[in-house]
Amino acid sequence: MSGATLILTIDDARVLAAFGRRQLAWDPRLPVRIVSTSSAVGIYTAPPLNVLALFAVPALTTDGPMDLTVSLAALVAECDSTIQFGSPLQVETLRPVAVPATAAISVAHLPPADGWQLPMQALAGDLLVHVDTAVAEFTTRSAGQTEAVQQSIADEIWERLTWAALPMRVLHAARRLGMMSNDQSRVSAATCGPWKRLATARGQVFTRSNSGRAGIGLHVVR
Repeated sequence: MSGATLILTIDDARVLAAFGRRQLAWDPRLPVRIVSTSSAVGIYTAPPLNVLALFAVPALTTDGPMDLTVSLAALVAECDSTIQFGSPLQVETLRPVAVPATAAISVAHLPPADGWQLPMQALAGDLLVHVDTAVAEFTTRSAGQTEAVQQSIADEIWERLTWAALPMRVLHAARRLGMMSNDQSRVSAATCGPWKRLATARGQVFTRSNSGRAGIGLHVVR
């Protein structure tokens, strides 16, 4: 990986940095997996919502395709440098980090690239109504409860199946990550084996049915 750089526009670097900062507010230690092709780079993260998120932007690489896992905080800092100085994103300066290969969703296990069933279509604004209802329910039921009870309520609500048999946490994550807003943009859902995918114009959110439910840690982030 020595000498590898990513060349992307300042605007794309800003969007990428904003995507990263939304998650650093939850956990500043999050890793990020950078996977590139000849014309784009995909950024995979596993925010503390039991989902895997993918954000992609156009980019050129100077050393061929790459697959590297680094600190999300370090990537955001490098994006800030790119924005400030207008220079390529220097991937070789980012120190690789290890990610335990566990049964839980993590960037160590990426979803399949193909084999997805014909997707179902919907409008983002229509789906966000369900998220708003779920958030309101959590707020009402958790008021005055202990942290343990609040966690149990969150787990129950966000694990419920919603549109296209997606767990509610997938829609919640898409909204919190800025991938869905209250508009008429189209989104789609598809399944491939144990994996489910929500695709939007701003990114994708994945979940895996065999990832287990214990200790999910699904909190409403205001």
